[in-house]
Amino acid sequence: MLTQEKKVPSMNYAEYTTLVYGTKMIGKSSLLSQVPDNLFINAGGGLEAISCYEEKVSTWDKFLNVGAEFIAGQHKFKAITFDTIDRTHKMCQDYMMAKLNIIHPADLAFGKGWDLVKSEFLRPIMKLVLSDYQVFFISHSKEIEITTRTAKFSKTVPSMSDGLYGMISSLSGIILFYDITDTEQGEVRLLRTSPSEKWIAGDRTGRLSNYGDIIMEAPPVDNWNKIQKIFNGEIVKEI
Repeated sequence: MLTQEKKVPSMNYAEYTTLVYGTKMIGKSSLLSQVPDNLFINAGGGLEAISCYEEKVSTWDKFLNVGAEFIAGQHKFKAITFDTIDRTHKMCQDYMMAKLNIIHPADLAFGKGWDLVKSEFLRPIMKLVLSDYQVFFISHSKEIEITTRTAKFSKTVPSMSDGLYGMISSLSGIILFYDITDTEQGEVRLLRTSPSEKWIAGDRTGRLSNYGDIIMEAPPVDNWNKIQKIFNGEIVKEI
């Protein structure tokens, strides 16, 4: 029987899929390692200096096995992080090219190769996003040049391809840009939560974006706990 009740917007951050992106080694993985009971899908190294739970995954077959075991639920984890989602997608693409015996997805006419890669990639990812587990995607950042009728400027965006970004952004309720800015006191690391012509960010709930930029403090401060408190309204920015 179809549902008879209208759902209400969730105010539980654990129910929101989140994309975190920024320049290499800025602290994205360190931040998400503070998420309790979070399993990292390590798709290319870089976690050697971070204390976290990880599964090293170098092939799509290995990811499918790990993902199936994770969904089965015989574990203590409450969240899963793709570090990075770019490399995870590349494993899927390599797998499909080998399966189809082609050198590049564009080798199949009318976009069929790309469609097959997309279908294969989304199948296990959607199972995770629609599950009761929280999902995090990590990506690096890149600069692109934007030209309008009146101006030309640079914009910081996730490093993933346009096709991959289209998939991941549609699945993400929150997009956070981990940035560095110069102040009179020196460099400050912060999370951009609101969209700008200079970067991509956003929050469908409005709870983080209404707060604005969140300053990331040095260890041993638990920055993730700080983000949770802002989302829950326990921390309000001083005006």
